[in-house]
Amino acid sequence: LAQVLLKCKFAQHPASSEISGGIMSARSSRAASHRGRRCGVVVVAALTTAALLSSTQRHRCSSRATFVQPPPRNGAPVERSRGSNTQVQVASVTSQMDASYNPAWLAVEEHDVTDLKWLHPQTGWAAAATAIYAFDMWRFFGLVKPAALEAMIATVVYLGLYCSRYQEVRDMDKHYQVSFYASCGWTFYALASLIHALSYGPDPVMSRGYAEALHGVGCTIYLGSCAYFYSYHWGRAWRHIQEGRFRPLFAVGLASLTFVHGLTVGHIYKMLEDPGWFDTITMIYKDQWQWIADTRLAELYLTAAALFLVILHLRGVLTGTKNAVWVFLATVIVPTAALFWETTSLNAVAWNHYWMVGPKHFNDI
Repeated sequence: LAQVLLKCKFAQHPASSEISGGIMSARSSRAASHRGRRCGVVVVAALTTAALLSSTQRHRCSSRATFVQPPPRNGAPVERSRGSNTQVQVASVTSQMDASYNPAWLAVEEHDVTDLKWLHPQTGWAAAATAIYAFDMWRFFGLVKPAALEAMIATVVYLGLYCSRYQEVRDMDKHYQVSFYASCGWTFYALASLIHALSYGPDPVMSRGYAEALHGVGCTIYLGSCAYFYSYHWGRAWRHIQEGRFRPLFAVGLASLTFVHGLTVGHIYKMLEDPGWFDTITMIYKDQWQWIADTRLAELYLTAAALFLVILHLRGVLTGTKNAVWVFLATVIVPTAALFWETTSLNAVAWNHYWMVGPKHFNDI
């Protein structure tokens, strides 16, 4: 009888939390809908305030219950269900790849996408970021120049998105925490570089002097984030080798990410090594500022989308190899193709500007 009473008490507590959380989410949703009648920047600023205010309530609750409804408890350990989920089969290729890459993935309890708690501030911010990304894809292929208004809206949207996420990061594994905090630094640099690039266009956010100062701060944060992220993850890969559990696919993925971030490190080096280098590039290639700005706008969404896919994996939705496929497809292949397409029609040098020099080295030619 005592065990039954304890189980009932344990089951009632999360239910009451769910009800109160649902009421709070519904009220927040109605308030956001009311504010949605205002103009664009006011909407985003109001939602930022709502996200920050709601963080106190979310901190009191368990982060595990924020995104996914608690599964029914039967007292037995739960493993990935394959019989009831037609999307995953025992002998499927993805399951075999999951087992060979990381057997722990097979123990992740699977959830349907409807199990995610969509009445959450992240949903609004993610929808806004996705709308900006979709607009940018249309703009990239249409060769439409970015404007200061888009940069300001993107700044507020991504600020709200990361503010709605950070409360639950502390409960994740260490390597996920490292990825999140490094992503915050990369996002800051992307915004700083976006504003800096726009200062060379017809619709700047701020004067070039202030943009240069902001970009200098962003460079420091970006390099620190890369050192923090790669010292941990390459150290982790080396530890796996020493422990006899090296994962080649992880090393390949980490190497490709290192290369991509290395391109930005090279850009930062050229900027700092010769302050007149980027001015020279933009004098020769008049649309170079547009290509840089569009690259940063794509990076903003790709970094956030990669984090969201990590969340899905942790919550048992779109797990393992399927998750990795979507990461590469949605955050690498499609935007890279769009940027390459844009390069062929703009008066821009794209990545070849690494081989160009500025006034500091004119006498060396």
